[in-house]
Amino acid sequence: MTSKENQYFQYHRDLDYPVYLCLEGSDFSEEVGGLVSQLSFREIRGNEIDAMQRELSENRNSRQLCIKRAGFRVASQIESATISDRYGLESILTKSGYKVYRFKGQALIVYSYAASVWECGVTDQFCNGELGEAGFFAARTIINRFLSWSLAPLGVVGFWGVPVENGAVVLKQRDSQGEVVFIDIQNRKFMSMDGAIALPIRFKLMRLDRHLKNKNIKMTSDELLSFLSVNTSYFDPEGNSLAIRQLLSALSRLSEGLIHPSESFSPRTDFSL
Repeated sequence: MTSKENQYFQYHRDLDYPVYLCLEGSDFSEEVGGLVSQLSFREIRGNEIDAMQRELSENRNSRQLCIKRAGFRVASQIESATISDRYGLESILTKSGYKVYRFKGQALIVYSYAASVWECGVTDQFCNGELGEAGFFAARTIINRFLSWSLAPLGVVGFWGVPVENGAVVLKQRDSQGEVVFIDIQNRKFMSMDGAIALPIRFKLMRLDRHLKNKNIKMTSDELLSFLSVNTSYFDPEGNSLAIRQLLSALSRLSEGLIHPSESFSPRTDFSL
C-alpha cells in the first residue's frame, strides 16, 4: 500500500494536535469523507505527511488511526456474537500488551499506548447511509473513542454532548447521537463539531432534568464531578485513567455546573455529512 493510495488527516490542524487519521485505500465512500470532515479532521498532503511521519516516530503522545476494510477473519470477529454483547454494542478486550475495541457489526480497533499507529478494520456497514442515522451514530462513536484515548495524554477530556452558548449540555451517549465535545483546560480550548473556540471564562456544563420547570439549579463541585465522571467519552475496562480523573477534578472546580429543564432545550437535529 503506497501513500498515494491513502488519505491522511489531522485533527484540528490549526491547533496542531498530533492526532491523525489514515484512510487506507481508495474505496471509501463520500460519506466517510464527510464524517471525517464533520469531526474536525482536515486533509494533509505532501510535506505535511512527512512532518506527520516524523511526529509519529519522535513524539510518544502522537497517534494515528489507520482505517481499512476488514479482511475475512477480522470481519468475522466484528460480526460474531460474544458474551460481551449483553452489555451493549461496544466492548474492549485486554490482551498481552494491547487492547481490542469492537463495535459490533462495524469496526475493530487494535491499539496500545506504547504504539503511535493503531489499526482499525471496518465492515461495509461503517458509515453506511443505507442504515440511516444509526450507521452514522456508530461511525461517530468509533472515531470519537479514538479521539478520547488519544487526546487524554495531551490534557484534553471529552463528553457526550453538544455545544451551547458559553458552555455545553452533557448528554447520554445515545442522546448525543455519538457527538462529543472536547475541553482542553491548559490551552483553554473548546472543540466541537462546530469548530474550536477559546474556552469561556465562565464555562457552563449543563445536565438536563425533565422534572425541572422554568429555572436552573446550580450543582456543587462534587455533584458536577460525579456527573462528569459517568458521562465522559473515555472508555476503558479499568475505568477512567489517572489523567482523565485529574482533568475531571480540575474541570469540576473551574466550571459552573447547572441542572437545566429538558423542555427548554432543543437538541441538534442536523447531522448531515
